[in-house]
Amino acid sequence: MNGFLTLKPVDELLRLIADFEPLPAESVVMEEALGRVLSEGFPAPEDLPGFDRSTVDGFAVRARDVFGATEGLPAALEYLGECPMGETPDLVVGPGQTARIWTGGMLPKGADAVVMLEYSRPAGSLMELTRPVGPQENVILANEDAEKGEELLPAGRLLRPQDLGLLAALGQERVEVRRRPKVAVISSGDEVVPLTVRPRPGQVRDINSHTLTALARLAGAEARAFGIAQDSEERLRAVVQEALDWAEVVVVSGGSSAGQRDYTVKVFRSIPGTEILAHGVAIRPGKPLIMARNNGRSLWGLPGHAASALVCAEVFLRPLLARLGGRLIAEPWRGGLKAVLSRPVASAQGRRDYIRVRLSPSEEPGGPLVATPILGKSGLISTLVLADALVVCPEDLEGLNAGQLVDFYLAL
Repeated sequence: MNGFLTLKPVDELLRLIADFEPLPAESVVMEEALGRVLSEGFPAPEDLPGFDRSTVDGFAVRARDVFGATEGLPAALEYLGECPMGETPDLVVGPGQTARIWTGGMLPKGADAVVMLEYSRPAGSLMELTRPVGPQENVILANEDAEKGEELLPAGRLLRPQDLGLLAALGQERVEVRRRPKVAVISSGDEVVPLTVRPRPGQVRDINSHTLTALARLAGAEARAFGIAQDSEERLRAVVQEALDWAEVVVVSGGSSAGQRDYTVKVFRSIPGTEILAHGVAIRPGKPLIMARNNGRSLWGLPGHAASALVCAEVFLRPLLARLGGRLIAEPWRGGLKAVLSRPVASAQGRRDYIRVRLSPSEEPGGPLVATPILGKSGLISTLVLADALVVCPEDLEGLNAGQLVDFYLAL
């Protein structure tokens, strides 16, 4: 049996991930831009909304003309008529005059504010306004939403529905985004059978093809399962080579350890241009992990245990896909989500522990969430199903204490 290479710290692998270059940009139509990553900053091509507009139904005025107006002493202004929607008003509001305006309507020349409709009442040919307003009150200025040349969305921005709304408001039919990473997932092992097959004793259905492709898609990648490779070095090499012809990222689950029938690292080494960056990482679960690079592409050997494979994918594959897709790499719990640990958890110094927990409300009103560690062996997929989040025990600690305030993240 061959030994592992020296176990590398988690942070060293994350630094290696940061060395990968983002994928090239491509232009997509607006309808396909949701969840994509901007390849370059987007400056406003014009002022938005482009004209002074009312934010309420009411009356356009010069603010000075309604100064001090009250219910008992209203400002009586000459009524000029109505400002049409979707057009430039042809009337001009002069001293002592007002015009009817609707929400979103263009403010007429001369006016600098709008009095809300509920503070008005007709008085013959006049309109009495019973509430004062300040200049620009109830008004959006021509460049208040966006000023021409102002960067509105930075490079690396994951586009959300509201971002698309802003782009649409500025007439952008197409958007420059990073290309989606392509991820190929391969399951390996003589004991693994397709989900359509009823397993015989000693066999298990293929779980990892489905969990890992699903995770990759949620992370913004295009993912494909390349089937099950039996415990044969030649068969695995053929499938990996086929996957490399299509994908930027190839993930093999199973066969990443150092046993006689663990072929993944041998196959990776046999492919010209491949550099093994790590074989073994100081993490639990997931120590027998392989990271390799081949001409800018990334190859991964993950444990065959479904829970270990998925935790490793959360820790390493997700930030890699973020990097390839043009997003900044960051710990997914950097938002400072906190919970109180319900019971102590033991760990070993020198490795980083990712602990599955269930979250529940505090018994004290307004108290922090309670994180309860999920009992069970690391290879059980049910521990992931029961878990709401992951809590991290750093390498320099021997465990976490009951009642301790801990960081958690909801990636799983």
